[in-house]
Amino acid sequence: MKFVIITPVRDEEQFLPVTIKCMLEQSVLPAEWIIVNDGSKDKTQDIIESAAENTAFIKSVSLDDRGFRKPGSGVVRAFYQGFVQIQNQDYDVVAKFDGDLEFPPNTLEEIAHAFEIDPKFGITGCTRYEKKGVDSAFRKVLVPKGFVGGPTKFYRRKCFEEIGGLIERAGWDGVDTIKANMKGWKTGELDSLKILHLKPTGTAKGEGMVKACQKYGDVSYYMGGYVWYFILRITGRSLEERNPQVGYCMLKGYRAAAKAKVRMETEEFRHFLKKTQRKNILFWFLLVMRNLLKVLHRDVGS
Repeated sequence: MKFVIITPVRDEEQFLPVTIKCMLEQSVLPAEWIIVNDGSKDKTQDIIESAAENTAFIKSVSLDDRGFRKPGSGVVRAFYQGFVQIQNQDYDVVAKFDGDLEFPPNTLEEIAHAFEIDPKFGITGCTRYEKKGVDSAFRKVLVPKGFVGGPTKFYRRKCFEEIGGLIERAGWDGVDTIKANMKGWKTGELDSLKILHLKPTGTAKGEGMVKACQKYGDVSYYMGGYVWYFILRITGRSLEERNPQVGYCMLKGYRAAAKAKVRMETEEFRHFLKKTQRKNILFWFLLVMRNLLKVLHRDVGS
């Protein structure tokens, strides 16, 4: 199975060397790895050029600095600047892969195996672990069933083409999986693959917690799911972060999008999303109940 990986990066001199080292250690190497420097002001471009000089499958694409970060649309535009540079047109899998990741040597091998054993598996990725603070431990990022986080997105080529690629706006990494599911493709992260996200979403320079949470609210309105589901997400995220400002900023972003009458996804998409959200609620309920029963059983046993 032939992989083409595209990695948009911006000011990643701290972590990009780690990602490059991990990629070079893969048991299955990509046919092509295109690293797109999206206007970095640090030594990111030097790091990319050095890697490209020593490794045939690494290619460098450098974009002008727009002067600011554009979460969502900016990364997708950078992705497509790399996409048009693909030379191996007989690829089987295309990936959008971040430049701040640490991952095991069997990552691409396991991804390839997952696609090979199930022809209907359309989008997959790794299970992410992130730190909430500088001195905190890495914790698993919990996501809804079937969702694949933006930092590691592997698309079967046919699936990628059927969903029309990626939309150029925040929320692209949620819209793609719903569109894939609508067309009968299976999606989801691989529990067997643990990946460390060294610079978690929302911590990049120029973004921060407030903007990240407002963006989440905007995306939730755009996708057109249930309001009650969004409220549950607000509550859950606020409790998880132990910070009520998280929920406040998410709600602020949602209300701003509603007030601006942001164009929403299609009615067909919104209907399918709501159906998915109902299934997710059942999934989370059963998961909580299972964990609760484990705790009760442990207490009784002791």
